[in-house]
Amino acid sequence: MVTIQDNRRPSVDAPKVRINRALKLCSLFEKVARATFDNALEVAELDVVRAGMPIQKQDDNVTSLALLGHGRARLERKLPSGQTVPLGYRGSGDLLGEAALAGAQTYTESAIAIDESEVVRFPVASIHAWLRDDPALGVALLGLLVDRQRAAEDRIESLLFRNVEGRLVEFLLAAVDRWGVPDTRGTLISAPITHLEIAQSIGSTRETVTITLGALRKDGLLAVAGRRLIVVDRDALAKRR
Repeated sequence: MVTIQDNRRPSVDAPKVRINRALKLCSLFEKVARATFDNALEVAELDVVRAGMPIQKQDDNVTSLALLGHGRARLERKLPSGQTVPLGYRGSGDLLGEAALAGAQTYTESAIAIDESEVVRFPVASIHAWLRDDPALGVALLGLLVDRQRAAEDRIESLLFRNVEGRLVEFLLAAVDRWGVPDTRGTLISAPITHLEIAQSIGSTRETVTITLGALRKDGLLAVAGRRLIVVDRDALAKRR
């Protein structure tokens, strides 16, 4: 089934073709049994979510696990104070809402589409059945959770032991790895990330991020293309960590 939010048209490929493509992008399904893969293809539903719209909402009841088949998403959590804190970004082949596999009854964060995204959704009950019957899926899921834990620990270490410029440089290098595309001036970070989002991610202020980005531009390490940043010299930038 295809659900199109905000009346945006999906790509011309048939839904099952697009779901199959998404499954092959996801490391979770690389080594699963053929029966698991075929069942995932059978039960999955496909949404096309317009940029700026939620893929999942914090505190909504968990009904499915989402896989980004195409597009990008921003993770964020709303605190009791009302402040919204960005938690990171996801791209094609990444899972969303994996906390549901640990028994969470509601989504612990929101996921907002950065651009029009194809989202494949699996019923939580199906995921639990596959985990019970297919050891390869359990091993892959454990690897995913370890990677997410390591990323969280790296972020904490950066917040504790690096200055603002060092944390900003780490953020930019990670953005290049995830969103970088070749550009005549270097590597373009294709995701339009605001100074405020960067500041919240690295534990700083928008004003400080703006000043620090300006200094990196002055030193010839960064350039701008509209709302996007270009890393001109990655190696030289990495030395500023």
